[in-house]
Formats: sequence, C-alpha cells, structure tokens
Amino acid sequence: MAKRRLWKTLSLFAALALSSCAIDLGNFEKSDGYQDLYDSLGEVRGLFDGGNHSYKVENSLFNADTVQKMSWKKSEYEVKEEQYLYLIVPFKKALKIESIGLCFRSPVYSEIEVSFFYFINEDAAPKKIKYLSSPDTQPIYDDDGNVIGEEPIEYDDPPVENSILRGKTSLASKEWGKFAFGGFKQEGYDDGCLHTGQDGLLYLRIENNSGWNKDRLLPSSVTFINLLIRAI
Repeated sequence: MAKRRLWKTLSLFAALALSSCAIDLGNFEKSDGYQDLYDSLGEVRGLFDGGNHSYKVENSLFNADTVQKMSWKKSEYEVKEEQYLYLIVPFKKALKIESIGLCFRSPVYSEIEVSFFYFINEDAAPKKIKYLSSPDTQPIYDDDGNVIGEEPIEYDDPPVENSILRGKTSLASKEWGKFAFGGFKQEGYDDGCLHTGQDGLLYLRIENNSGWNKDRLLPSSVTFINLLIRAI
C-alpha cells in the first residue's frame, strides 16, 4: 500500500529558478517544447465561494516566464488570488504520473491542509459542494408553504478518508512555496502513481476553504503557478 505523503522538496524543483530545461518531467521531456504536456491537459479550473476561474496551462501555469521569472507574461494570464476550494486538473490522455509539483503564494502566513481526489469523468465528480458560506440545513415546508422545521443538506464532497493523497504544509507571507506531491494511493494500483484516463479529473481540495472545516481551519487565499507533472 502506497504511503500518503506530501513532499516539500523534490527533484522537480531542483533547478526551477534556472531554466525550464532543467526540470525533469519524465515522458514529457521531448523536443516539442512541452506541447505533449499541453495537449494532455485541459484548462485548470479554480473553484471558490461565489465563482470560478479557468486557466490554460501553457499561458498561466507552465512556460518559460512562469519558471524563470515566477510571474506571468501578460496580466490576463495571471492566476487570481482567491480562497480556492478546489483546483481541478482535467486529463485528455491516459497518463502514469509519478509526482505533481505546484507553487503556492498567500498574502499572509498560512497553514493549509490539502487533499487529492481522482474522478474518472465529470459525472463522477461532486456536484453539490459545501463552500464556506453554504448552510448546514434547509427549511422543511408543509403543503401550505409554512416552515415546519429544518433538515440537513446533503452535500457530495468526498470525505477526506477517500482521498488518494493528503497532507499539511505552510506558506510564508507573500513568498512562493514550492511543493511536490507523490505517493498516491489510488484504488486498483499499488505503485504510488496516479493513473489517469481520457476525461479523468484530479481535484486538489484546500481544506481550509471547505464548509466542512469552517470551525476547525482558517480560510486561506492563494494564487498558484508552475504546475509540473512528471509522467513515466
């Protein structure tokens, strides 16, 4: 059984400040300028309480500017700072992923908890998500429209126990934190890798911004950059 773990340092980031050619992304290391990587992923979506943003990997999340300058070439490519609950990575191809790297930045010191979930397609992914502002209950009405009680609302966020990886980490104020994630515990596999299929979705949940944890964790606003995927 693969151990669940969150690595703060990994060879993915060994030369991140130097050049993109120094990053080893495994099977994506081709002479195509990482076009195979771009073709393997859809737009990454960030869901937050009240809205969502979508980002093209090649513009916002991995290119020469993001790697060498830790910034974006154009303002419209910038990843907006939000209290993201889910970061969703869609896959267009079958991949065997050994590790995933991502850089986060927060305006203040933050201790965050993250969990990863994999869904085979959009139909299997959660539809009724519990955000920080989501109520716990809803009114019960009689036939005349009078409120006669309250009942719990059934949200379908997966429980953290069903995650394929989870961990805790911290972010220094206004500084990029470089994190790599590996040792996935995916049902049906025992090699520690994430096995994706066409139309599969990886959900990274920032537990601080979940309605299930509003009494336990402090909400955290973040931006993110440099999505590094090592496929083998």
